[in-house]
Amino acid sequence: MKRYKVGLALKIPSNFEIEVNAVTKKEALRKALGKYHNNEFDEDNLTNVDWENLELDINEKGNIDDIGNGICIEEI
Repeated sequence: MKRYKVGLALKIPSNFEIEVNAVTKKEALRKALGKYHNNEFDEDNLTNVDWENLELDINEKGNIDDIGNGICIEEI
């Protein structure tokens, strides 16, 4: 019998929150997304994790070897 290490991706309920100056909500969203995508923030911009409401973020019906399905299995 082989031994495997299995990693399953989780959706972790938390929010990214940042203050921006903008004229409209649309502009505020664009600026916030820009700061997020450019890593222009620190851990203070992430809210506490809601550990009670974790969900798996995996594709159980797909090929378990597909990259991006949220499943990582390696023989150890």
